[in-house]
Amino acid sequence: MSLMMRILLIAGSLLTAFYVLQRVRKSKMRTEDSLFWLCFSLILVLMGLLPNLVTALATWMGVLSAANLVFLIVIFFLIIKLFLMDQRISALQRQVTETAQKVAIQEKEEGK
Repeated sequence: MSLMMRILLIAGSLLTAFYVLQRVRKSKMRTEDSLFWLCFSLILVLMGLLPNLVTALATWMGVLSAANLVFLIVIFFLIIKLFLMDQRISALQRQVTETAQKVAIQEKEEGK
């Protein structure tokens, strides 16, 4: 893995972690969501600090280069995050529908 990629991984991860912590501090982000991003940042920092481990893992997995493995890991984690967000959106949509139905029933009963 090139030095420039390692620097970008570490810098981008630290900036992301700092931004997430700022958002949590200002109560603009849920703690549960921040944990995902902080763990994700930690993993990227570790990959930047331990390039030999990433290279060995890439070789063991049959991936052509360490950079490809980094991209594969990032894509994997983002797909997991997307799935979790999709579950939360579905639950919220269900809650909105139920709430709207309850309000409609209450308004109809009050109108009688």
